[in-house]
Amino acid sequence: MKPFLLLLRFFVAMTLVLPLTIYAQDTYKIKGIIKDNRGEPLIGASVAIDGMDLHEITNEKGQFTLAVPRRNSYAVSAQHIGFKRVTRTVPFAHIGDPVTLVLPDDQTQLSEVQVTGRSETQEARLQPIKAEVINTKAVQEQPSTLVELMNRSAGIRIRQTGGLGSNAGLMMNGFQDRAIKNFKDGIPMDYLGAGYNIALVPVNMLERVEVYKGVLPTSLGADALGGAVNLVTKKSLYRYAEASWEMASFNTHRASLNGLYTDTTRHFFIGADAFLNRSDNNYKVDVTVTDHETAARSEAQVRLFHNQFTNYYAEAYGGLTGLRWADELRVGVTWFRINRQNQYGSSMSQPFGAAVSRQYSVIPTLRYRKTFNRLSLDQFLTVSDIHTQQVDTVRGTYDWFGNFIPSPSRMGEVSANGSLSDITFSYFTSRTNIGYHLDDAHKLEVNVVSTNISRDGHDPRGLKMPETGQDILSLPAKYYKFVGAAGLQSVFMNEKLTNNLIGKFYYYNTSTINVDVWGTALGEHRFVSNSNFGIAEALKFALTPGTFFRVSAEAATRLPEQDEMFGDGNFHRSNFLLKPEKSININAGFRTEKRNAYNLEINTFYRITRDLIIKVPVDFIFTQNKNVSDVKGLGVEADLNVNFTRWLRANGNFTYQDFRLFDTGNQLLEKARLRNTPYFFANLGANASLDHIAGNGKLQLYYYFTFVREYYLDYIPKSQEPDGFLGLWGKARLDAPNIVPSQALHSVGFTYNPVNERLAFGFQAKNIFNTNVYDNFRIQNAGRSFHIKVNYTLR
Repeated sequence: MKPFLLLLRFFVAMTLVLPLTIYAQDTYKIKGIIKDNRGEPLIGASVAIDGMDLHEITNEKGQFTLAVPRRNSYAVSAQHIGFKRVTRTVPFAHIGDPVTLVLPDDQTQLSEVQVTGRSETQEARLQPIKAEVINTKAVQEQPSTLVELMNRSAGIRIRQTGGLGSNAGLMMNGFQDRAIKNFKDGIPMDYLGAGYNIALVPVNMLERVEVYKGVLPTSLGADALGGAVNLVTKKSLYRYAEASWEMASFNTHRASLNGLYTDTTRHFFIGADAFLNRSDNNYKVDVTVTDHETAARSEAQVRLFHNQFTNYYAEAYGGLTGLRWADELRVGVTWFRINRQNQYGSSMSQPFGAAVSRQYSVIPTLRYRKTFNRLSLDQFLTVSDIHTQQVDTVRGTYDWFGNFIPSPSRMGEVSANGSLSDITFSYFTSRTNIGYHLDDAHKLEVNVVSTNISRDGHDPRGLKMPETGQDILSLPAKYYKFVGAAGLQSVFMNEKLTNNLIGKFYYYNTSTINVDVWGTALGEHRFVSNSNFGIAEALKFALTPGTFFRVSAEAATRLPEQDEMFGDGNFHRSNFLLKPEKSININAGFRTEKRNAYNLEINTFYRITRDLIIKVPVDFIFTQNKNVSDVKGLGVEADLNVNFTRWLRANGNFTYQDFRLFDTGNQLLEKARLRNTPYFFANLGANASLDHIAGNGKLQLYYYFTFVREYYLDYIPKSQEPDGFLGLWGKARLDAPNIVPSQALHSVGFTYNPVNERLAFGFQAKNIFNTNVYDNFRIQNAGRSFHIKVNYTLR
């Protein structure tokens, strides 16, 4: 009853605030036409009222209509790719007169800037809430993964447990994994399962990636501690089709296909996105092997033989835009399938040679958006069944050389009983966002995300109830989560000062059969619920348009996710005793830039977290999420980009973070670094662009360097850490198996457009010195590899 009363109190507060701010107001219409300097109407030109959140796209006749409140005058501006921006002031006395704007050609505009939607990217970078914006369109011709692009950014590390398709955990500013939420176009991505994530999505499918550090915008209202990643898909006003294909070492193939059709009225659209990821992942690794006869252990280099991964993804969508009753009504359906061979578990201590896992789903979605003068509504709904299967039926085990050792007493190689699990996770997700402009300087926003998940399944070889022998997967397991956020964004002093104040409410409940840390059913049906409030404040003060300070603080709660509590039906075990993690986060930063010359950004952060949830290895094969009682620390990151000339650019960044345990009651662990967490990493990059190669060809050359300082799989006493300044040099005084060694990786490549930007060829050599690469839980990743990519766009 208490959570219901708290939820009711939250909605009552919202219903009291919102009506007080919404009042009847007369509206007027500004109509007009946009033309080029030859008198032809411009289709798809963007028209806006400066200082107001009012926008319109011209129709097939170049016409536009904007509903506006009463003002003394209006600054109407129009812009279009390849044309200069034009602004005209319309007095209220002439509001009924048609407005004609003629846009002159702009031959100096860079095509690279034209297609990237720079205005939205810049807007995200300049918000009070810290955002790292990764422009994927600028590198879509390179055979680079989204993981690599994000790892080149300050403060971000994506840690993978192997090659293409392996689990990818995001670490950012001291937080990791599910403490950082993932979104697709502002919608939490949980409903897509493993079919769509940062390790699989081709950069060609995205406009940009927004990485929010610390405080989240109200529109992303989620229970995140460390921030969020928002994958923004491509938007276009024009019909287009684009295809790419990449071939690489280890029999790796990545392909993508996406297209959009709109009718001449711009009121109807239909499109599709699809991609394929496939790799044998048969690279060489260094492992410890055991002799079957003598049981002697020795080191050896072997090639992985049961590590293949295949992923198919397709999404079809269509809808209506620019209608009186809807700015956009979009209906979509997504299908994906994953086939994975399992070569090892949570570590490389034991090989497998036959175990496989699969996941597939068909997911319908619905989204509706409309702006009613000052009021805006954005509603998203989806329901999905995600099917997960784990097959482990071989009667014996494999060694690292691929030899099979029969064992008739075993039913499987991963576990003695084996597995034939078939689990269905049913999702219902609703996200509602309501915005209201109180006036030109203040915007109120409410965001509500509701998620309902149930699990149903069976495994004839799995866990059974102690008394009845009933399959534990056949018993009900339910999870419900609600996150509500209300925010007020205000601007003062001619937009020099911007402030975001956000309040949040968190609630979840879950019920299932309790299982201990060894996977044994305890026979207890447990029900857990929890609710909390949170608050966040973000402030930005601009000295000049390109130089500003920003600071934010937040008291946040992160609720355990269903897969952290229930397990994933594969190698991740359940832990129904997880507690929500709570944190106080403070962020401060400075950014300055000179257009077309340089930009510099420095940020610092402090965290103090209770019951931090981290993923740890269990029994050498499995992983499990556990709470760490008390963790605190601080960090700093810096990022510099320089344009030396029109054709030569360089960038560099570094991140240092020092997160440690406290109040442990254990002298050896007191002030120990947080386990399995890098504390220093850095990047360098250079890019040269050469025109008129072999006629009208364009050549881009690039180089990337990444360094990660050694860190530790498990907790070590502070006295055993390196003696160097901040631990940045020297060696730790402990056994090597507990150390993830320092790594320095070099990559080079080029892209070539032989005639125009429609056709591009890309080549990249990654890890050119074949350095051993170790990542999450010290799992070894691929060494040197070569990649070729072809990209073609038809507009």
